[in-house]
Amino acid sequence: MKRALPCSVSILYRRPPHPASRFPGLLLGVTEKSLIIQSRLSVPRPRQVAGRTIAASGYWAIWFVFKDRWFDIGKFYDDSKNWIGYYCDIVKPIKRLMCGSRTSLLTDLFLDIWITPNGTVHVLDEDELEYAVQRGFISETLAVKARSEVRSLVRKIKQHNFPPIEVKEATLLEVRDTSDSPQA
Repeated sequence: MKRALPCSVSILYRRPPHPASRFPGLLLGVTEKSLIIQSRLSVPRPRQVAGRTIAASGYWAIWFVFKDRWFDIGKFYDDSKNWIGYYCDIVKPIKRLMCGSRTSLLTDLFLDIWITPNGTVHVLDEDELEYAVQRGFISETLAVKARSEVRSLVRKIKQHNFPPIEVKEATLLEVRDTSDSPQA
């Protein structure tokens, strides 16, 4: 069944050992291999990288969720809708993108990459990955794959082959707010 776009959707996200959470957004696009979802961020505390706030409540993101890839990527905007960089989560690949009005479960593998507008790369949360492995939240096998994926993506970033062109060209849809989306 084809859906009229944009439409409300929930991103289903899990960071072990915690249960999954749902985050509301607007589904802007669907292909066989990706979803494009715009959302307004709601975070418990602002996230900073190199002294700059990259995520805070009221900031915006256009998320690209990919089928069979070890990452998702968000194009981030501040609360004035100025583009501030790309945030890439390393995740377990998903086989099916949608389940009704939500994404399939995205399982975070702790490592993240922040890419500034000038191309500076920051690998984030390596300590959290080590802690997760030590506590048995994820296997060493998954941790090895996560580290390998980060190395591969950093190489592509430095060669100017990442993020994908559709991410670079994405723009925010003018909407009042996406917080009205169902949190089902």
